[in-house]
Amino acid sequence: MTEQSNKLRQLHKLSALVLLVFITMHLGNHLSGWFGIDAYNQVQKAFRVVYRFPPIEILLLCLLGVQIVLGATLLFKSLRRGRPRGFWSWAQVLSGGVFLFFIVQHLWAFYVARAAYQLETDFFWASSVMGGAPFIWYFIPYYFLAVFSVLTHVGTGVRYWVIDAGHEKVANQVGIGFMLAGALIGAAIILVLTGALYDIPLKPEMLEYLRDFYPEYTPPTN
Repeated sequence: MTEQSNKLRQLHKLSALVLLVFITMHLGNHLSGWFGIDAYNQVQKAFRVVYRFPPIEILLLCLLGVQIVLGATLLFKSLRRGRPRGFWSWAQVLSGGVFLFFIVQHLWAFYVARAAYQLETDFFWASSVMGGAPFIWYFIPYYFLAVFSVLTHVGTGVRYWVIDAGHEKVANQVGIGFMLAGALIGAAIILVLTGALYDIPLKPEMLEYLRDFYPEYTPPTN
């Protein structure tokens, strides 16, 4: 590994550690939906006191931008060296690529919702695309893979740290643990957002928003 690549990886890890705090809050917010829509929105409101504080929000957006550039650069450099070898190399590369795609699209969707439509990006926005076809055909795997990929990517990184600490025997168990957590949390969030736990009303402004992308959209009736 070249000195430049090593510096890029160190910067990637450092910014990732800061972002991991926000990601943990974000996943916790989604999981709070198991206790109802009001619980979700109240938890989000409390968390927003922190991450929508202007200096922190600017820092988060800058770090996300850094991660996008660094992630794409490291992914490109890795693929230039040849195909990944072994399960964990494939897991690291594929999960990083999937999460990179998710972050770019999610930031764009977030920007469009807030800037172009002046929508409140709360529970009702997140769940609006999970209420019926054709949106669920894309967004169910989209949300699930986003959660699974980020925890898989974190898990592969933690696995290497465990190996470096001299605990090679448990390293694979740690990596698998993160992957299983990603699958379980992803599935739990899907249940929350699709209305499997309770009815989710579709607000008129959300229906108008969805019909801008698919004019024939008709919400399913219960």
